[in-house]
Amino acid sequence: MADPVPTGIDDVYAELELVSRRAVARARRRSSPLTFVEHSLLDVIAAEPGRRAIDLAAEFSLNRSTVSRQLAHLVELGAIETDDGPDSRRGLALSVTPVGRAMLARSVDANRAALADRLAGWDDSEVATLASSLARLNSAYRDDPAEVRRGTTGEAAGGRVGGQNGERV
Repeated sequence: MADPVPTGIDDVYAELELVSRRAVARARRRSSPLTFVEHSLLDVIAAEPGRRAIDLAAEFSLNRSTVSRQLAHLVELGAIETDDGPDSRRGLALSVTPVGRAMLARSVDANRAALADRLAGWDDSEVATLASSLARLNSAYRDDPAEVRRGTTGEAAGGRVGGQNGERV
């Protein structure tokens, strides 16, 4: 049986997948200073202090124990701290420490510099068009019904429980 003719959607999917895979691989190689997952978790916690592991598991569609292991590593690094205040029976509230903010800032700077290197040959209008298109795509995902269906274990139907190639997630 012949392969179906690729569509524009197939091309977009393939390119996004390749960009994501390369970004994750770059973060692993360079540890800039954070892995992709560490960066993502710190970014969410910094934006919304007080988030709990169960919230993050749901947001990232991961098993709670997987997220707990990753968060324990961030605590060991001194990047986050927990607050066992009066609401702690629902889980410990997380916040980014000054050390974690510095690590996140270095990671953002390193990732932006890498992106700037790759877009060096693009003119301003091409970069603006890419940014606009990506914003539009991200906006479409914000309305994804699967975001609402996530269960308390943080696993969506067919959801991922671990990282790629053994990486902690």
